[in-house]
Amino acid sequence: MKTIKIRIFNLFLVFVILLFQSYLYSQENTIKDSTNKKNLILNSTVLGTTSLAYYGLYDLWYKKYPQTSFHFFNDLEEWNYMDKAGHIYSSYQVARKSHLFLEKRNIENSIEKSCFYSLFFMLGIEVLDGFSTEWGFSNYDLLSNFIGTGLFYGQEKKFNRQVLKLKFSSHPTEIAKYRPSLLGDNYLQRVFKDYNGQTYWITLDFNSKIQEKYKLFKYLNLSLGYSIDGFTGARYNPNLNCLECDNLSRQSQYIISFDLDLSEIKTENKFLKLFLNTFSVIKFPAPAILIQNKSQFKWLYF
Repeated sequence: MKTIKIRIFNLFLVFVILLFQSYLYSQENTIKDSTNKKNLILNSTVLGTTSLAYYGLYDLWYKKYPQTSFHFFNDLEEWNYMDKAGHIYSSYQVARKSHLFLEKRNIENSIEKSCFYSLFFMLGIEVLDGFSTEWGFSNYDLLSNFIGTGLFYGQEKKFNRQVLKLKFSSHPTEIAKYRPSLLGDNYLQRVFKDYNGQTYWITLDFNSKIQEKYKLFKYLNLSLGYSIDGFTGARYNPNLNCLECDNLSRQSQYIISFDLDLSEIKTENKFLKLFLNTFSVIKFPAPAILIQNKSQFKWLYF
């Protein structure tokens, strides 16, 4: 009975969050040329996208684990801060994509509203964590969300563009097979759960004067990445009775590479524009230098 009550409360909380988010976006044009049709389309898009995102996260992360009463959890040092990098990246991208969505529709204060939406959306995820026995509400996750959103906000206000862009890449690893229940038992799950294959990138946009002189640098960015290797557990590697996996060396690794900025490619084709904009959140595969215990060069790293 307690579990049922917790689930009902969680659903109610998510519903309230979605309702509040919908309300925020309904306010942008109450004075200027706002129409019921425009508001309806805007609210429906936001509500539908948010609902699908929450459902997908619940299906991927939460439904297999029991729920409990709301609680806090200190997860700062888990996975060598990869989870925190993920929160910074996610909040940054939610703010960035929300801003593009609102700006295209000439919504006033689109920067502030997109950042508020990002923080509120990520807060909803954290609340779901707070009711899961496997996790908990993390103040460090909350701080990471502010960092990611702040990175977008500060650049948009200062430069009116994103000089530093956050991106993501993932490749399959052999490590996931040693603990599929945690690291994913299929390719899609491993993209999100296997931190050993994930890399979070900061891509540096070259100076605009250099870009004007050398057109190639308009599309080519310098990328600095962070990842980990050898992890089968969050804080330590458990004994899995496997010689190969028990001898894994837990280490962080830093990557230097280049990136192709797809968002700079201009086209009038709506489908191609959507494709380029969608995949601009992902780091383009390229040669890379991996700095770790045994540094190495890879002709193609993703």
